[in-house]
Amino acid sequence: MKRFFTTAFALALFPGGAAIADHVFEQNVIVDANLLCVGTDCENLEPRLSAYIGIKLKSLTNAILFEDTTTLANNASWDWRLSANESTTFGADAFFLTDVTSGTNPFWVTGGAPSNALYVASTGDIGLGTSLPQADLHILGSNLAKLRMETSLGGLRTWETGVSGAGYWVGDVTAGTTPLVVEGNVPSNTLYLDATGNVGIGTSSPDAPFEVSDSNTFSFFRITAENAPVNRSVDITFTQGPLTTGEMRYNIVDGDGPEMRLNADGDMVLDGTLTTSGSCSVGCDAVFGADYPLPSIEEHHAQTLALGHLPNVGPTRDGEPWDVTDKMGRILNELEHAHLYIAELEARDRLTQARLDRQQAELAALAALVARVTDPAPATR
Repeated sequence: MKRFFTTAFALALFPGGAAIADHVFEQNVIVDANLLCVGTDCENLEPRLSAYIGIKLKSLTNAILFEDTTTLANNASWDWRLSANESTTFGADAFFLTDVTSGTNPFWVTGGAPSNALYVASTGDIGLGTSLPQADLHILGSNLAKLRMETSLGGLRTWETGVSGAGYWVGDVTAGTTPLVVEGNVPSNTLYLDATGNVGIGTSSPDAPFEVSDSNTFSFFRITAENAPVNRSVDITFTQGPLTTGEMRYNIVDGDGPEMRLNADGDMVLDGTLTTSGSCSVGCDAVFGADYPLPSIEEHHAQTLALGHLPNVGPTRDGEPWDVTDKMGRILNELEHAHLYIAELEARDRLTQARLDRQQAELAALAALVARVTDPAPATR
């Protein structure tokens, strides 16, 4: 038979190095008793704990060493040790697994750990604080259950995620902020990110990069600036509108109605004035400059008739889109032309009127002269 105990294993059971002779068994060893005590402090008629049957390690240092003596290449050869309590001064009361080869302790249980601190169910589910895990990883806390993730190298950062009676949250511990909070009883699809990267609010099938959906006849979202001095919020609303074909509304939240409405026909209603950035691609007020090439009234009239529209306004055809800002500037340019032409015509009219007035005066003087010549002289007494 192969050896059951090797010398190395015997030394591991008696790490104190006492002068005890090794016993080498060439056959299987069977202990027909309820307790096998191993260690320098084992006693004759060793007492056993209630209902304890098995192997007992009893010494200042209790450990089982798994020392692999493999010499074959590519075979596993790592050494491991199971220990109970550290033997150093102020050592920890703990049960731990040591990777002897690398000098690390990958598994550690401190004395006093509560029941079910770590529980692996027959399904493979892992429970932390529970012996009835209902998921791959199930964490159970009394008032709060949370998970901490922390880096120790590079940019130090600590995050926590947890659940309480109020809801679920994600916290940046390093910054002292809580960027995500989900209260209890939140409806389904409150926030949904689909495979394309689209974000849905109230929908699991967003058809745009950002879609807000509601089961009512209207849906809206609000933008708020908490430190704004007067009005802090604006609502962007989509509703069926008076035509029931759809209408978008823009409303500063100040107690009155929407400042802007746009329906499906493209009709826009503004509760105020419209101001654009302005455009003067055709000169606008430049017509009043001394170097502006102002055509004559006759030239402008002929060009208008030839084009079929005012030269600087351009064609305005039904059903085609218009650049309102540009069109307004062009109309202004033509209006300024018209004012200059009106002034020119008025000057012409004044000259004509003055000429007519002179002619009327001359005709009156001539008529008076003719009357004196043709009338007979009065009789002399």
